[in-house]
Amino acid sequence: MPSERQFEYEKGPRLEDEQATTTNDGGDVDDDGSDTAPRRVRNQLVVRPWKAGAVVGVSAFVVVFTVLYQLVGAMFAGGVFDGGETRPSRLAITGLVTLGNHGVTLERRGETIQGAFGFIRGLTSHVAALVPTVVLLAAGYLVVRYAHLETRREAGLALGSLVGCYVILMVGLSMTAEWSPDRDAGINEEVPTVTASTDFGTVVSIGTTAIVFVTIGAAVAALPKVVAARR
Repeated sequence: MPSERQFEYEKGPRLEDEQATTTNDGGDVDDDGSDTAPRRVRNQLVVRPWKAGAVVGVSAFVVVFTVLYQLVGAMFAGGVFDGGETRPSRLAITGLVTLGNHGVTLERRGETIQGAFGFIRGLTSHVAALVPTVVLLAAGYLVVRYAHLETRREAGLALGSLVGCYVILMVGLSMTAEWSPDRDAGINEEVPTVTASTDFGTVVSIGTTAIVFVTIGAAVAALPKVVAARR
């Protein structure tokens, strides 16, 4: 008899194995019915809460000062500070503008300056006042949204360090920001230096601004979590 060729075919997976594989792809289920499959986790920064808050607080200060520095440059270009014999330092004016738009009192000869003086016109404005507001709102939102905060204590540490670092830097700025227009002009007489108040009211004003807007931003970020937890 002629030899018959035998063909061997590769056997596919059994039907039971395919069904088991399909079940595992959909998610592992324990005997008690709980789902043990890995879930998609939102990207979060796994760092200590106070470190995350400190970094964001310092960054918020840098952003506020940088943006206001750019706005002061626009004021210089528009001739806002060209009324005197010399133009003031751009950094000095930026410091005073930054503090003034946080509600800090600006003084000249120990008295609160008035808008009627030509050389101090432009130290505060409605547009510049929006800069710290927007930055602090974003800072509070980013900390709660992207930092890994599991408890209220961790959230408090993060937000507290954010506000603390921001306030410390602003108070330090208030101790160094000043402008002496007559001294810039080379006059040796007593000069009416424009400075920022450095009393307890300065700390309260800056702290209140930071706490209010950081809290609002954090509340907006935490709202979806609260709503999901109540469902």
